[in-house]
Formats: sequence, structure tokens, C-alpha cells
Amino acid sequence: MTPPLLRSGPRQRQGVQRRELLAATVMLLAAAHAAVAQGPEPPLVFGLITPRDADKTLAAWRPFLQRVAQSLGRAIEPWTAATPQLLVQEFRAGRIDLAWVGNAPALDIVDSGVGEVFAQMVTGDGRIGYESILVTHQDSGLRSLDDVQQPGRQLVFGDGELRSTSGHLVPLYYAFVKRGINDPAALYREIRHASHRQNLLMAARREVDFACANNEELALFAQEQPALARLLRVIWRSPPIPQSPLVWKLALPLALRRRIQDVVVGFGQRDAEERAVLRGVNNLAGFRKSRNHQLVTVADIEMFAAWQQVNNDAGLSAGEKLQRIADISARASRLELRLKREATVR
Repeated sequence: MTPPLLRSGPRQRQGVQRRELLAATVMLLAAAHAAVAQGPEPPLVFGLITPRDADKTLAAWRPFLQRVAQSLGRAIEPWTAATPQLLVQEFRAGRIDLAWVGNAPALDIVDSGVGEVFAQMVTGDGRIGYESILVTHQDSGLRSLDDVQQPGRQLVFGDGELRSTSGHLVPLYYAFVKRGINDPAALYREIRHASHRQNLLMAARREVDFACANNEELALFAQEQPALARLLRVIWRSPPIPQSPLVWKLALPLALRRRIQDVVVGFGQRDAEERAVLRGVNNLAGFRKSRNHQLVTVADIEMFAAWQQVNNDAGLSAGEKLQRIADISARASRLELRLKREATVR
């Protein structure tokens, strides 16, 4: 016979059930109160380089970012950087979560250990590469690298921003260093640093004798300013450069990074309206998965160009050269490890 204290009749069971229901209700209300107290999640900040001007860049990217935000259920706040250096600085400081950057600034972000490449642009014709170019006014009389690199001509050179891949690093390496010119500044009366669009404008208006840009920005310039574009002549093209990457902050939760990559890589694959949005972003067909390894070519170029410049700088003492070369070697070793590392999301 069961002792009276251990019997469980209908009324006792109903009392237990009511207490359990009450406890669950209290827990749900507490969780809801905590969610309200915390408020909505802060927006993800998406950094953008500005090879044209900030307004045009925002107009091109905003429809894409709005749709990605809707798919994620998380607001995205675009932020334009006046220079690639500023974007890298803000990314390192933790104030940017995602970004579209050139390969050279992406290298700085990866080198800092705070970010990672997760996607790469694919152009409308399916290419994953583009070209750096040098342009001049069609009436300048300049037709080749030999023409613009002759000593004593007192030319004004429109170079790109210092951390621009196609605007500065690639031309420096292929058009100058590989031709034995380690100090382009010694050749010219003046060197001006500006964005691709500004360089194209200056060359067309004959404010500089020749200038750096890339083939994609020239195509966009021709759509917007056909009369000025017709005044330009391309006098040099680089070998193909990997298309620009998207990077994310490694501090973002892994689940969120997976979701971001799925949304970005899948964008435009099944929806005609999304494909139209992509065409407005540098005439893209979409994005493909990528990782830090896509930066290997640019890293090799940057390390070689840096080494060459130090080695040929007559103003440095032997000790200073050794120290700078040691610094370059240390960075090269660090980058080798980070560029070989497997992606955190696969």
C-alpha cells in the first residue's frame, strides 16, 4: 500500500501542471522583456571604396545592400571611404563589419588579422579579372610606355591612390619596376594621386599628360561621359588582376557569416530583378565564393616592388636597408601563412 504522502491523485497532478505552466510563462515573459530591453540588433556597417565619387558609389550599391539586408533580417548601413587607407583604418578599428575593397587594401585587412576575404566579383561577361590601364589625351603625342618614360620630358603623371590595386600598385610593378624604373617620381615634373574617375577626367581635360585607371572604370566613364571618353587613348594594359573581393570581420558570429555568404553568392541566381540590381553594381553578373588565397598575386607584386624600392634607394644606409628588408620579409612570412589558411566558412 502506497504511503499517503507519496500518492498522486488527479488534483495533485493538476496542481503540479499549473505550477509548471506558470513557471514556463514567467520564463517566456522574462525572455521577452530582455529582448525588448536590448532592442534591435545594430546595423551591419558595409564599407565601400570610391573609385568614382561617393554619391555614385552609394547609388550603385544601395539597392543591392537593401535586398541583402531584407534577406538577412538585419539592417545594413553603407559607409563610403574617401581613400582605401581610411577604409582599412576603420576596418582595423572594428567600426566596419563588411566591405568592398581592392585587393591591396584587402591584403592590409587580412594582414592585420581582423578580416577575411569571403567573396569575389564576377563581371557581366563572366570574368573574374580586370586590367590596369594608362591613358592619355588622343592629341598628346604619347603612344607607348617608351614615350611616357623618356627622361627630361617634364610630364605630369596622374597616379592612383597609394593603396589602389589597379590605380597604383599594379602599374608601379608592371609598367615601372619590371622595366627597371624604381623611382617614377624622378622621371616626372609632378605626380598627382587621385581616384580612377578623377584621373580619367584630368587626362581628358589635359590637366595631366597621362594617368592610371582600369578598364572597367573606363567603360563606366564612357557611358557617363561619352564625349570626354572619346578623347582618351589607352597606351598600356596590365596582365589580368583578380576581381575585387568582399571582406568580413572575423569577429562576426560564424552563423551570421555563413548566412551572409549564402545570401551574397546566391544573389541574382534565380531572380531577374536581382540580376538587374547587380548590373547597376559595376555591371556584375554576381559574386562567387572566395578566400584569402585570391590575394597571393597582389601580395607577391607588393613584396617584390617594396624590396626593389628599398634595394635601389641610394638615400638609405646599409643598416637602414637591412632593417627595411627585414621588415618586408617578416610581413611576407606573415602573409604567406594567412593567405594559405583555409576559409573559416566553407
